Amino acid sequence: MWLYGAAGAGKSAIAHTLAEICVNNGWLVASFFFWKTSGDRNNAKRFVATIAYQFALAIPQLRELIEAAIDYNPFIFQQSVHVQLSKLIIEPLQQLCSVGILSNISPLVIIIDGLDECQGAGIQSTLIKSLAAAFHDVPFRIRILIASRPEVYLRASFNSSSVQSRLARLALSGEYSPDEDIYQFLKDSFNKIRCEHPLASYLPCLWPPAHVLRELTRKSSGQFIFASTTVKYVGGDPHQLPHRRLDVVRRLQPPKGEKDMPHAELNSLYHHVLTNVDNTKAMKQILGVLIILNPLAMFKNHWDGVDSPRRIDNFFFWQPGETEACLSQLASIVEFGTHRKKISILHASLSEFLLDPSRSRQFYISRESILGDYAALGLCHLNLQAVPGNGASFTLFQKFIVGMLTSSTSYLSF
Repeated sequence: MWLYGAAGAGKSAIAHTLAEICVNNGWLVASFFFWKTSGDRNNAKRFVATIAYQFALAIPQLRELIEAAIDYNPFIFQQSVHVQLSKLIIEPLQQLCSVGILSNISPLVIIIDGLDECQGAGIQSTLIKSLAAAFHDVPFRIRILIASRPEVYLRASFNSSSVQSRLARLALSGEYSPDEDIYQFLKDSFNKIRCEHPLASYLPCLWPPAHVLRELTRKSSGQFIFASTTVKYVGGDPHQLPHRRLDVVRRLQPPKGEKDMPHAELNSLYHHVLTNVDNTKAMKQILGVLIILNPLAMFKNHWDGVDSPRRIDNFFFWQPGETEACLSQLASIVEFGTHRKKISILHASLSEFLLDPSRSRQFYISRESILGDYAALGLCHLNLQAVPGNGASFTLFQKFIVGMLTSSTSYLSF
C-alpha cells in the first residue's frame, strides 16, 4: 500500500502508530524510517541490511541462513537492492517454507516511511520496484506499507506495470476533513501544557480561547505539521512563558532573538522541498503570482487571478507546459484542482515563510520587487496589443492585465 499526502499531512504519525499496533499484535517484521537530516537514514546504503537484521530477530530460524549468505558473498551489500533482497531475505524465507517451518505464520507487515527523503529519485524508484519484485513470489502473506509525499517520479514508479497490479493507495487529502482532528489535537495539547508546564500558574484563565484554536486550525490548512510545531514551540521550553510564545506564533509579539524561532521544523521542511526544484527563479516567479499578485487583485475585485498553469505560461510569455513542469517538483505543497487545473497552495503558512527573509533566506520573495516586475510585464502585454496582428493576445489578457497593473501600482504608491 502507498500512503501519500502533502508535506506535514501526518503520514509519519500514521506510520508510527500502525507500527505500534503491528508490534502489539505480532505482525511487524521490519520497518525503516527515512529522515533527510540523518546521515544513516537519508540513503539506501543500510536499507536491506536493516530489514534483514529485523527479519532475523522476528524469525530466529532465518539468522543462520542470512549469516551463511553473507559469508558466501561478503560483498553482497555492494550489489543491487534487488540482489540483496533476494539473497538475504527472499531465498532464506523460501528455504524455511520448503521444510514447513513457516506454514502457520501470521501475515507479516513491513513499514517504510519517508521514502521521498531518501537521497536520489532513481534510488527511491529502484526501492519500490525491487520490493514489489522481490516479495511477489513469497509463499505467504507479507504486506508492505510505504508512506511518502506524492512526488511525480514516485507516482510514475507506483504506476509502472510491475507495481500497479499489486498496489493499493490511500491519499491523505482534504476529503477526510482533518480540521476537527487538528482542533482536538491543539485543544488536548494546550490542556497538557496548562497542567504540566512549570510556569503554568502564570497562564491566563481559559487559555487559549476557542477563537485562537480555530485560528491555528485554519492556519494549519489541514496539515498537522503546523499544529505540531506550534505546540512544541509554545510548551517546549520550561523557562519561557507559554502564552508569550503563543503570541509570538500569532505575530502579536516579536521573537526574543534569532534562536527563538517558532517554526524551525516547518522552516526546515519548506527549505527541503524548495531546494529540490531545478529552476528556482521560475519557481519564485510562480509563487509570487500565487501568494502576492492573485490575493491583492482579488481583494480589490479587479480580476479573478492568474490561477492555472496555462494562464501563468501566457503571463510570463513561457512555452506551454513550463509552469506545470516547474510545479511538478512541488507536489507536496502545491496541487492542481480538476477544474481548469486551478493551482492551490496546500499550506497557508507558506506565504508567511516566503515573505520573511529571516526564515526563507535564498527563497525570500520581496513583495515590492515582485509587484514592480509584474507591473513592467503587464505593460509589455498592453504594448503588444498595439502591434498589428496581436489583437487576440490583448483580448486574452485584457481583463486581468489592467486589473493587475491597477493593483500593483496602487500598492507600490503607498
